[in-house]
Amino acid sequence: MIKPKLLAVSAIALLAVAMSGCASTTPSSTEGAGADRTIADCTVTMIPKSTDNPYFAAVHTGFIQASEELGGKLEYVGPAAGEVTAQIQRIQSAGQQKSCAIGIAALDATAVAPSLDAAAKTGTKIVAWDGDVAQGSRGIFVNMATAQALGESQFEILADAMDDTGEWAIISSQSTADSKNLWIDAMNEMAKDPKYSGMELVKTTFGDDDSKKSYDLAVSLIRAYPELKGIMAPTPVALEAAVKAVNDLGVQDQIVVTGLGNPGNDAELLTSGQVPAYVLWSPVDLGYLTYYATAAYIEGKITGAEGETFDAGRLGEKTIGANGEIIMGDPVVYTKDNVEAAIEKDFEATN
Repeated sequence: MIKPKLLAVSAIALLAVAMSGCASTTPSSTEGAGADRTIADCTVTMIPKSTDNPYFAAVHTGFIQASEELGGKLEYVGPAAGEVTAQIQRIQSAGQQKSCAIGIAALDATAVAPSLDAAAKTGTKIVAWDGDVAQGSRGIFVNMATAQALGESQFEILADAMDDTGEWAIISSQSTADSKNLWIDAMNEMAKDPKYSGMELVKTTFGDDDSKKSYDLAVSLIRAYPELKGIMAPTPVALEAAVKAVNDLGVQDQIVVTGLGNPGNDAELLTSGQVPAYVLWSPVDLGYLTYYATAAYIEGKITGAEGETFDAGRLGEKTIGANGEIIMGDPVVYTKDNVEAAIEKDFEATN
C-alpha cells in the first residue's frame, strides 16, 4: 500500500512535470511555435484594411505571387470597408484556427493589439504591414518606405504646385492611422523650413477613408477658407474626393490637390492634369515582400532583431532595421509620364 505522504509527494511531482510540459509548449509573443515550422506546412492569414480598395487588391496579387513561389496556404480576409471591429474578428478567427502567422495592415494600432497578443500566445507569429501596430504586439513590420520620406515627398509636390505660398489643409484617413499621422508629422516638420514660411496649414481633418465624408470635408474646407490654395490628401480615397469637390465647386484653377494616389484608379487624374503628381510605391512588391518576410519569420530564419537579413526573392536581400522594421525602398512619385508603365507593372492584373 502506498502511504498517504508518499501519495501526496507523487501527486505534487506529477503536477510539477505537467506544469513544466505546459510551460515548454506555450510560446511567448516573441518566440512562438512557428519557429520550427516551414511555410509549406502553414496557413498564413493576411488582413488588409479593406477588401474593396483596389490598392489592397494589388497587394493581394503580391501575396499570391510569393505564395506560389514559397508554398503555404494564403488566407486573404478583411472587412469590405475599413472597420476596426471587423479586423479584430478576423484576428480572433485566425488565432482560433491556429494560423502560423497573421499579417495585418492595422486601421487602429492600439485597438487591434489585445487580439493580436492573444493570438501570439498560442504560437501565431504577428506581422504588421502597410500600417504598424502597437509596439510589443508584433514581431516585424514591413514598411513601404520611411515615414519621413513619404511625408516629405508628398509635401514637396504640394509646395511646388503652390509656389511655396498660401493656405493649405489636410484630409487624412482615420485619426488612429499611425502611419499617416507620422507622414503628417514629417510634413509639418518640413514646413518649418524658412523656404516654406509663406505656407500656412489651416486645418487637419480625417475622412476615415470614406468617400462621402472626405468629399464633405473638402467642400467644408473650400467654403471655410476662401483663400485656400492646396489640399493634401495622404490617402487615395481623400485624393479622389478632394478632386471631385474642387471640380464641383469650380475652384480647380485655384486649389491644387495632391498626396497619395492609386495608379490603378487614379491615372486619369494625372493624364488630365487635375493632379500634378502623387506619391505611392509598388503595392504588388509590398505584398510580395511581406509574404517572404513572414515565411522567414515563421521558419525561424529571422527573429526581428536589427541587422538580420533574409532572401526576398526577386527583391533581393533585405535587412531588418530598428524595432523590427523592414523598409521596402523609396516612395515613387507618379506623374503623367510614368503612370501608364506603373499600371502595366502593378495594377493591370487587378483591374
